[in-house]
Amino acid sequence: MNPKTGQPIEEAKADYLYAYGDKLSFQLRIEMQDIENRDLQAISLLAHLLMDFQKGDIPLGGDKTNGFGWVEADVHELVWLADSRDVLGSKLLGKQEKAPDGIWQKTALSGKAAVAALQDLEPLAATTSKVAQLPPKAELGFISHRAFGGHCGTLMLEGQVLTPLSVAESGEPSFRANLPDGVVNGWDFFSMSPPEAAQRDEARAYALPSKSIKGTVRHIYSIASGSAEMSEDIRRLSPADSLFGWVGHGPNQALAGRISISFAPFIAPELAWFKVPYPYGEWQFENGAWKELPGSTVHREIIDDAWRIFPHTPLAPIVRKMTDFAPDTVQASYFRAILPDARCRFSVRFWNLEKEELQRLIWCLVLEQDLAHKMGRGRYLGFGGIRFRILPESYLIDWTKRYARTRHQEWKLPVQVEKWIEPKSVKHYSELRKALDAKQL
Repeated sequence: MNPKTGQPIEEAKADYLYAYGDKLSFQLRIEMQDIENRDLQAISLLAHLLMDFQKGDIPLGGDKTNGFGWVEADVHELVWLADSRDVLGSKLLGKQEKAPDGIWQKTALSGKAAVAALQDLEPLAATTSKVAQLPPKAELGFISHRAFGGHCGTLMLEGQVLTPLSVAESGEPSFRANLPDGVVNGWDFFSMSPPEAAQRDEARAYALPSKSIKGTVRHIYSIASGSAEMSEDIRRLSPADSLFGWVGHGPNQALAGRISISFAPFIAPELAWFKVPYPYGEWQFENGAWKELPGSTVHREIIDDAWRIFPHTPLAPIVRKMTDFAPDTVQASYFRAILPDARCRFSVRFWNLEKEELQRLIWCLVLEQDLAHKMGRGRYLGFGGIRFRILPESYLIDWTKRYARTRHQEWKLPVQVEKWIEPKSVKHYSELRKALDAKQL
């Protein structure tokens, strides 16, 4: 994000070709040969990894910190072939029925029986009774991904729209009209849809893209951590680059982020069309009211001469709500926005965070009472107000119990949000409270 404009640095919006849908699946087969007693620990480790795969904790592919690649698996079948003695099979699977299969004795388990066999393998015992309180660091000083330490877990969040919110769809605009002065595009809200307008269904799965959420939160985190200077070297990363990821120049000058934000599907949202004429810089929000001041330009709220934030306002009088896409001039933007009180849900996975990092991250997500975020287009004119709250199913991970034989999900520790809100971890605290004040909404 450009800190002075609050806009993405990239010239073009990031578009991806990705697979989606509730019927998307693939088949995976793992074959192992010549297993011996000395392999039991490795087999147990593999079983725990497969159980993680079942839970959706194993990502695949690129852009994993931007919501892509997180999958979950179902164990379909487990087949064990051995000779008639099969001492090892008894250790691994217990007493199971066997059937001749060529020179082998075959044990075949499917569904719940196969899953249960995996769960009965040996636990992975922690080498110590306490996992490192500080995350691991590489020789060059940055926090490493080579092991788990510090604070790890998952935050489940709900977003509530406060003012009409618009994040443009990817690919072609869904609507287009020809006027005497030129072509006018009508942009729908972002949805999980094909890039070609002709291939999109009328019933769409609307969602906040993970990169939109990430950009919004990272912008606030940069202010809250004082990350004004650009990182020039992996040995000297700003707090924001260290947490969200960084790409520099030259070999070995890139670091993946330590958080992953998912897409945020909306639950039955209500939408409406809006027309926003431009230019609109002459409209100013002063003393709780919009005023038209000829000759003025867009007001800039700057924190510490480095970061721009759009204050919360009601919609400007220049904005017109429409019943449908019906453009009457080319000198305006036409887009569909999600209306207030719509709800969405998403997750923020994190690992290897220091205590102050997690305190600051939680503050930057949920803020405080009467504060809220702004995101999407038209923020200056009152669009894009949204508030996040952390849901009870959020948890921290106790690594000493994560792979041990404990009661169901005992390794999940509840997140007591109020104990993690620490204003002392937030730089420019008073300025952020003023800039993010949403009481008037």
